[in-house]
Amino acid sequence: MTYQQIIVPVAGMRAEPRLDAALDNEGLFGETVEISGTENGFACARLLVDGYEGWIDVTALGHLPAATAYVTVPMTHVTSTPDIKSPGLFTLSIGSAVQVRAPAGEMVEVAIANGYGFVPAGHLRALNDSLADWVAVAETLIGSPYKWGGRSAFGLDCSALVQLALAAGGVRVPRDSGPQHDIGTGIADPGNLQRGDLIFWRGHVGIMLDQDRLLHANAYHMAVAAEPLGQAIDRIAAVAGPVTALRRPVV
Repeated sequence: MTYQQIIVPVAGMRAEPRLDAALDNEGLFGETVEISGTENGFACARLLVDGYEGWIDVTALGHLPAATAYVTVPMTHVTSTPDIKSPGLFTLSIGSAVQVRAPAGEMVEVAIANGYGFVPAGHLRALNDSLADWVAVAETLIGSPYKWGGRSAFGLDCSALVQLALAAGGVRVPRDSGPQHDIGTGIADPGNLQRGDLIFWRGHVGIMLDQDRLLHANAYHMAVAAEPLGQAIDRIAAVAGPVTALRRPVV
């Protein structure tokens, strides 16, 4: 086994070692993968952050120093110098992991595959520094496009929204909505729903903003959107059936 890091903003994880294979998941810049083999220019890789496995284009992989911080805003630009007017190198999504090399005023120097770049200091938090209101992180992604298998601010699905937001709150959870059914503790009474509770259907999950409003990445709006829970239940019933679980994450 060998270990490498994702050196591009987002790396697709496909079901087979082909560019036209189904997209199952995505890895983010700085995340470490365990590689068990290569085929057709793809690496058979397992994301260490959650154990997800898939095929990643080998050009998306390389070596980065150990990360010390993560991106907590939807997107941040990496520039070539600490001057915000300097040429941009690429854009990182929320959840990306970076090593901070040195402060540079309101910017910080971070390691990239071919040297270093700069991002706003306020867009990063230390890896062990979690946010109390993780739901607020999910709210910043309102309007981000829906993408099956997506896991970044550039496009994400329902379970990725839950995973990214809870990670900012210091809670690591599985990638897919099926295993996420076991998060936290069950809620017996729907009348006791509160901010941060999770609502599950067959193949879908959403986050309660309060007792009445649901936030979820969904194919109806083709975006991360908020709507009344009752409205969502009525519409989703025709596609995925009734609600299957109510869970309260332990944060």
